[in-house]
Amino acid sequence: MRRAAGDVPTLCTAAGLALTAALLSGCELGGGSPAQGSPKGSAPAPRPSGPLAKEARAMLGTHARIEVKQVERHADRSVLRLHLTNLKDSPSQFSFGTSLASAAFAELHFKLVDPVGRRIYHPLVDEGGKGRMVGSVTRTYHAHPGVRYETVVHFPPLPGDVRAVTLITPSTAGEFTGVPVVAGRGGTGPEAPVTEASVTPPRGSTVALPVHTQNGQAPHRVNDLYGVASGEVKTTSTTRSEQRIGLRADVLFDFDKATLTPRARAVLDDVAAQTRAEADPSKPPIVITGHTDGKGAPAYNMPLSQQRAAAVLKELQARLGTAYRYRAEGRGEKLPVAKEGGADDEKARARNRRVEISYQIKQERAETRTGATTGPVSPALAPGRPAAFRPTDGRTVAGRTIEFQLWGRPAKRRIDVRPFYRDGAYLVAVFEITNLGPGDLNIVDGYSDGGVGRFGSFTVTDPTSRITYEGVSIGAPTDAQGGRNIDRLDPGWATFLEKPSTANRGFFYVPAPPPNVTSVTFDAGGFGKFHDVPVQ
Repeated sequence: MRRAAGDVPTLCTAAGLALTAALLSGCELGGGSPAQGSPKGSAPAPRPSGPLAKEARAMLGTHARIEVKQVERHADRSVLRLHLTNLKDSPSQFSFGTSLASAAFAELHFKLVDPVGRRIYHPLVDEGGKGRMVGSVTRTYHAHPGVRYETVVHFPPLPGDVRAVTLITPSTAGEFTGVPVVAGRGGTGPEAPVTEASVTPPRGSTVALPVHTQNGQAPHRVNDLYGVASGEVKTTSTTRSEQRIGLRADVLFDFDKATLTPRARAVLDDVAAQTRAEADPSKPPIVITGHTDGKGAPAYNMPLSQQRAAAVLKELQARLGTAYRYRAEGRGEKLPVAKEGGADDEKARARNRRVEISYQIKQERAETRTGATTGPVSPALAPGRPAAFRPTDGRTVAGRTIEFQLWGRPAKRRIDVRPFYRDGAYLVAVFEITNLGPGDLNIVDGYSDGGVGRFGSFTVTDPTSRITYEGVSIGAPTDAQGGRNIDRLDPGWATFLEKPSTANRGFFYVPAPPPNVTSVTFDAGGFGKFHDVPVQ
């Protein structure tokens, strides 16, 4: 493995503290000594005929075996069916929360991802979304060691063409790909006998956790997943139905001008060709929105953004013709995509100076042997197949150890990188981070930039196109008021084990690069860059 100069910048905690990292060992093939808890094996095994099973460490000391059976499709909901086994020596709660509060209440913050349809489904919560999760109850219930507890979690209904989903667990087990979706043939409750907390089942038996039935309305919480890819000229944000292309204003216009540069016309030629292939003329309009950075008065920025949007609209209309309807608007400095005023202020301002082109994506309906399915017409937007279940992560392909100062004290950590793999429209980055001491980790530690996700400072780059893929956003990256969405498709937590010599498995989803990309560059923030990470 090779390491470019300057590949080890800073390490960040969830509290936003920047830590200067000193490289101890370069990028190592094989990763040196395996981190504690590292999975063994090489290529992904074929999907087993039995449960999809992994060992998991989660919040507040939870140590369990998770066996996922299936997701069942019922008339008004989907039901996840799995078994949990306590692997500790004494009775304890199953705590799978994504915050200290939810973990303390022993909640099951599992999520279902449709990696082809680009959507994520959250558990049903009754009483209008303010009550309790619908399904098995783990709160106040201490599971006995060696007993399999059947567990059900209720979710909103899945589309009829979904045949497999990915389960996201807030634990070191992480993601369970290839979970089958089947027709529900019985009730929505457990099949095994329910056992109350006062009863001690024999080891090896299978019982069911108590169930909380729905009380009142349980809103369907479903989010589109947004994949963001950035290049030198443009940034794209893609959902299941919408494409948003952000063109850098510094490429399109001279400083403080609204007249297109000669280079801009070639850029817009490419954008027009992409729009013609992807945009649905029956779902107008194509919206062109101008944005500025935060410098200058709003009275100056707003008309400049409007004039730039109008200039781009005129050029696109000349190339695409009257088959489409168009709308130009300016937003001035109101909707930044990067926070200005920090160490990278000029870089942030450059990102905020942009013209965005958004449109609805053409869809087509196709008949398959498993039923009808709907997807993008454009091959460039067509997602891949859902990944099969992966019981192990494979061999270590790269690793590095760093030391730094944390709250004025020395600290040392190591990252071991596994092969990345494709899951539908996404690429999954997988790694383990080991605490090499001398002290414990802070349970709220993460590897984030400004609190975005748990691994928000990590990215993936296609070395050929030089396009950088950021963590997939759960919901729009920014809201209508310019607020930044910090939720990313990752475990929801980064530190499950705090003691020295223990390892936490991490992962995050990014948009998948083109199918011909077989290796990528992994920027692991303070751990530096890793080149030639294989894509399976």
